[in-house]
Amino acid sequence: MILRRMVAHLREQHWTGVFIELVIVVLGVFLGMQVSNWNAERAERASEARHLQEIAEDLRADIVVFDMIRRSALMRISSVDFILGETRGQTRPSTLNLPTGETFDIPAGLPVQPADRDSQLAHANLVRVTVGNRTGFEALIGAGGMQTIRDRKISRQIQKYYAQMDDLISTQNMIRQIRNDGTQLGYPLGLSAFGEVDADKLAGIVRGSPAYSSYLRTVREWAAIHLVSVDIQKKLAVKLLADIDTYLGTKEVATP
Repeated sequence: MILRRMVAHLREQHWTGVFIELVIVVLGVFLGMQVSNWNAERAERASEARHLQEIAEDLRADIVVFDMIRRSALMRISSVDFILGETRGQTRPSTLNLPTGETFDIPAGLPVQPADRDSQLAHANLVRVTVGNRTGFEALIGAGGMQTIRDRKISRQIQKYYAQMDDLISTQNMIRQIRNDGTQLGYPLGLSAFGEVDADKLAGIVRGSPAYSSYLRTVREWAAIHLVSVDIQKKLAVKLLADIDTYLGTKEVATP
């Protein structure tokens, strides 16, 4: 229709009409491109929001697990204290000083309940760990990578969080390997990793084995490192979750 009118205007040398038709064509093309760009932008933003919401759900799940790991580490500390008959700051060190210059607090663990006296070895050997929830992060990487996230601050936080998670996993692998190696010291002593043993009998066995006593002290030291590592990871998770919720305009913000 427009083309026929333009041809007719050209034949009649009606230049004003030609100009008007050209403007209509140009505007039509321009508006079509704009609508296409707007639709693409909306699709990208919807994709970004979906990926961030998935990561936020993973972070909420991680935070719950971090609290479980923290409780487990505190129980390892209190169990070792109980088995060895040591008290924080008096008969055992209250801090762990590494050759790297790093210092870790060895806090008092959770109180040992009378009903749990005979299960302290099991608590000392139980190491809860996490590999993190990565469904949202892996979907983001598979769908185009970090450039999908417009906010550079959040993008950097996400990368830092999962890189730090890898460090936490490496630490946990070391702790579990030490546990696996250490429990073998108990076999000649008649001790299994998670078996119940009369508390008084266990104390006597451990006092008579410098190697097993040393293993338990190592468990306590690594529990202190585990505590700090998981606390750092939880702080990263809480901050990232709060920033994502704020960025998406939601009201649900996690608390430490």
